[in-house]
Formats: sequence, C-alpha cells, structure tokens
Amino acid sequence: MEVSIFNLFTIWVSLRPDLQEICRLVGEGRLVDPLYSSPSGPISALDILYGHRKSLADGNHFMAHRCGFTLKVLGDFLSAAGFAKVAGFRRKAPYFDLWLVASKAPQTEDEIKALLQAHQPS
Repeated sequence: MEVSIFNLFTIWVSLRPDLQEICRLVGEGRLVDPLYSSPSGPISALDILYGHRKSLADGNHFMAHRCGFTLKVLGDFLSAAGFAKVAGFRRKAPYFDLWLVASKAPQTEDEIKALLQAHQPS
C-alpha cells in the first residue's frame, strides 16, 4: 500500500490487491493459473490473496497478505473516516490494484476527478 499526503486535507492511496478482480478470476476457475510473472516467479490469484506461496514456504512469513479491498469498500471506508469527496479507479491485469484520492476539503466532482487524473499512474 502507498499513501501520499498532499496536504492536511487530501490523500492519495494505492492499494493491492483489488479483491473484486481477483475473485472474478477465481470464479472463472483460475485460482492457481499464472496471472503474471514477477522476479520471484509466476504469480497466481492464490498468491495474490494469501501471499506468494514459495516465499511463504521459504519462511518469509512477512509476505503473507492479511487484507484486501474492493474499490467500493475502500471508498466507503474513506468516506466514513470523514473525507468529503473520494474518487478512484481499478486497474486489471497485470496490476490488480486500486487507486484513490480522498479530500476532506469541499471539492466539486470535476475537481476531485482532475486531482485523480493528475496523479494516476501511466
């Protein structure tokens, strides 16, 4: 997870994994199919959900995943935490991540979307 604080009122959040996309793949029967290759080897939906199996088997228990979100749930959490405006998007394969910007200061829909667009990954 990456969190950047632009000022006292605005934050930027990048979070993996996007459980909605991963669960879609699991529902298609692709639980252990390689989804992409990493320097540690092939990564499957099972690895994304619980942590890279080889790393865990090698004793690297810090690689275990203990949380994940959908875009809606993370946006709802940010709103419940007092952020007045939240905007975000999901990236599918090979990223499987969520990107959100949240502002406590009043912003129009156009302003929050412009902030999101200005800071999204290329």
